[in-house]
Amino acid sequence: MQLPFQTFLQGKKDRIEKVLGQGGFGITYLATMKVEIKGPLGIIQTEINVAVKEFFMKELCNRDEYTKHVSVPSTGSIEQVESYRKKFRKEAENLSKLNHPNIVKVLDVFDENGTSYYVMEYIDGGSLQQYVSQSGALTEKTALNYISQLAAALGYMHTHRLCHLDIKPSNILITADRTKVLLIDFGLSKQYDPDGNQTSSTPVGISEGYAPMEQYEPGGVSEFSPATDIY
Repeated sequence: MQLPFQTFLQGKKDRIEKVLGQGGFGITYLATMKVEIKGPLGIIQTEINVAVKEFFMKELCNRDEYTKHVSVPSTGSIEQVESYRKKFRKEAENLSKLNHPNIVKVLDVFDENGTSYYVMEYIDGGSLQQYVSQSGALTEKTALNYISQLAAALGYMHTHRLCHLDIKPSNILITADRTKVLLIDFGLSKQYDPDGNQTSSTPVGISEGYAPMEQYEPGGVSEFSPATDIY
């Protein structure tokens, strides 16, 4: 069950407008966020469009229709869901520390309704998957431009010992003018320590058809491997 239209979060700071997508671990919404703009002569309040991602395991979580509270009906699944929720928050916090023009920016992370959320900048051009489905194959010039931008984003991530582990067209957003691409959805990402060992052993899903063979192995990619993203 998704949050209904016009639901408020964080008091009245964020207002849900519509659902953008839903996967096994979360729901992404288009929302408006109240912000203050400070200038030399004063402050004005305005609203901007943002994307809000809510942690919600589709197969294990329920939502109260009236309170919006998220719960786990199966007592045997509570520990598992809580483990993934903590991972969701950690990923959002890690992502908020990244500052690159081709990686979506995280603006806020918070807990509410018995679950966790993070707020991201909203990119209004849709995904690469949608673009190719509607317009056909990219030209060589456009493809090379997008690949160059994504390679720069991955290079930046890898210097911070972070692997995305889910590179695919649906996780690449395009700006409305089609000149810029941004990497999104860090739900499968992993952080590694200076010795190259993963800092969390939480198992993750696999995007079949896009994941390299090492991700199918028990334990996944337990050692730092930029090559896995480049695949």
